[in-house]
Amino acid sequence: MARAHSSPLPPLPSTISIPTFKVTSTPSGNIDIPASVPFYYAGIQSIWIYWQVELPLLARYLTPLGMTPVNFEGMGAVGINFFNAVALYGQGQPGNPGAAGFNETELNILAFPSNQAKNVPKMSFREFVTEGDQTKRIGAYRVWVACDNPVAVAAGQQLYFENKFLVPYTYNVPSLNNPGQSLYTWTCHDPDDVKQSIYQAQVSLSGLNPIPGNMSEWIDLSYVKSAKRVAGSRRNYFGMYDTYFIPKGNRNAVTVSMGKSAHPMRGDMQKLIGTRQAAAVQVFQSPTCIAEARVYWADQ
Repeated sequence: MARAHSSPLPPLPSTISIPTFKVTSTPSGNIDIPASVPFYYAGIQSIWIYWQVELPLLARYLTPLGMTPVNFEGMGAVGINFFNAVALYGQGQPGNPGAAGFNETELNILAFPSNQAKNVPKMSFREFVTEGDQTKRIGAYRVWVACDNPVAVAAGQQLYFENKFLVPYTYNVPSLNNPGQSLYTWTCHDPDDVKQSIYQAQVSLSGLNPIPGNMSEWIDLSYVKSAKRVAGSRRNYFGMYDTYFIPKGNRNAVTVSMGKSAHPMRGDMQKLIGTRQAAAVQVFQSPTCIAEARVYWADQ
């Protein structure tokens, strides 16, 4: 008897239904796990947006912390780094699956410890974002880090002294598992009221030509209040970046607008970014390690 399906491929739905969760319960407790460093990412896709910002404004943020904004031919630089990442912790327990996907925004000022000024190279903004600082004196001071995973928040605070807090995200970005999506769109919600947001962003790279490069390793800077010192850590992205410079007058490529959240990150973004035009966009995509193809009728 002929089978009902003549095609070797079973019909598949165009969408799948997945559960979502509204977390209303408090944590049941804490557990201690090894403080393993370096911290290894299993995968990441990241997008940076950069703005050139007046040096006196940046100095007001940095000088009290013993840091100085980088002078790129008369202007400083601010960036946000939004990324989607996966980490495998190597051990799990009930309530801790030992693997995590997490999404973050880092609000950064390009800076260096003030006592290292004589060692900082003079370079243009364009040179920095395409080639990186080979002396590794220039770092990204993380004014705020907004993350949607409580384990990543805890690790960032305790191991890297990040000014990090928990928020939810809504996002839709290009990905191999999101075919046809070309725009990058995301919203960083308020930590207490999901109806409010800290900021929203949209990036279109249509018509822009990338410049390949390798900026690694990144220097991430934090201020340790208890020690009144600047701490740094090195972050290596194993692969190439694509950098897109935004022509003056092109305000369609990048749109960043502030929400109505009362969280101070929103206020700092308003001061540091506001309505300034973005200068450049940078993207990184780690290699995929497995591809599982669609099912077929194995008995046909």
